[in-house]
Amino acid sequence: MRPSVLFVTFFVLLVVFSAYAVAYTQGLPTQSVSRVSVGTYSLQGKYDYLAVLRPNQVYNSSTLRFGQGTLFVAITKSINLTYTCTVSQSQPGDASLNVSYVVLLSGGAWNKTLATSSQSIQRSGATSTSISKSFFLNMTKIESNAKEIGSELQYSSQNYVVEVIPVVTGSVSEKQVTVPLNLLSPLNLTISKEVISASGTDYVHEGNFTAVSLATNTTTFAYRNAAYTGMAGSLTLLALSSYYVLRVEKKGKPVRKDELAILMAPYAEVIAATTSLPKGETRIVMEKWEDLVKVADTLGKPILKFADRGEGFTRYLFWVLDGETTYLYEATSKPNWAA
Repeated sequence: MRPSVLFVTFFVLLVVFSAYAVAYTQGLPTQSVSRVSVGTYSLQGKYDYLAVLRPNQVYNSSTLRFGQGTLFVAITKSINLTYTCTVSQSQPGDASLNVSYVVLLSGGAWNKTLATSSQSIQRSGATSTSISKSFFLNMTKIESNAKEIGSELQYSSQNYVVEVIPVVTGSVSEKQVTVPLNLLSPLNLTISKEVISASGTDYVHEGNFTAVSLATNTTTFAYRNAAYTGMAGSLTLLALSSYYVLRVEKKGKPVRKDELAILMAPYAEVIAATTSLPKGETRIVMEKWEDLVKVADTLGKPILKFADRGEGFTRYLFWVLDGETTYLYEATSKPNWAA
């Protein structure tokens, strides 16, 4: 295979690769997506209580707040329990809170609903939104209730639990970014024979307001430009190499001996070799051997042949002479081809 054909094949493969690169870069994202924090928020559920005490010698007081001391069953008449839910924002915005409450009395194997309720609040342009709910727990009544249920079920338990379950839903908005709110913050008051203990008194959830930011992906456009440049370059090289093969090489393409023999074989009787070049004043160059043969047949003239041997090639001239007009066909060969 000639080197020129190899070059053409290489450039064809290069065009195919460039086309694939162009198609691939068309599928790359032109924009990059990132999330940017534009603010923060905090959702807190907090409990507090004020216990009303019977006359006692331990605290020498009729009330006891959360954290001030141990609640003894024997001296606790009632508990005023307060639940507060607060959502705070880094910047002014909108907030809505919806809270559903359930108060349960549990004796281990059984549960009884003591109360249910709900609240809602909405605020705009604020950095803090709160909602509160108070529960009055009559300890004497609760203890009596628990004993009655245990007697009815013939089931005794050492401890009773008063469970307050607030379910918080809603949303908070800042800089046109809205975040849904969800918080489950139950409080358990465990009542044993001696003391009342509280667990789950403080819940906090913190989060961010995140906005979507779009940026131009310059890398994608750089890849696309490179692919377009490669495609244009490979197409140009393919066109030039194809032109060289189809035009330049074809014009001076040598004819092998066997090809000359095939051309001349049917007309061997009308072809005559000569040692001089044609002298007609008018020369008409034939594009094909067959055209020269047609002229010879039409005019009834012989075909003359002349071999001009040069360095590295031999030029063969075939012509038909009609008066001062010469009909000429030319072919070339290398030294080891036609003799």
